[in-house]
Amino acid sequence: MQPRRDATPTEVCASQRQSYDVTVVPGTDAVVFVSFTARPEACQGLEGPSLADLPIVYAVDTAKWGILSVQK
Repeated sequence: MQPRRDATPTEVCASQRQSYDVTVVPGTDAVVFVSFTARPEACQGLEGPSLADLPIVYAVDTAKWGILSVQK
């Protein structure tokens, strides 16, 4: 994802893959759970909300490749 042209430094940092750790856990019935957690050192010292407050878990249907739910 590319940040918008007038993005703040925090928005630019938040859009970079290296700012997150990703974990995938298999579920049942072709569902996997994908967790994105901000790395502790990511975007430190920048203004705005901390990325560490944003763990996000997606439930993904791998048969239809759709997102079933999002938990923050």
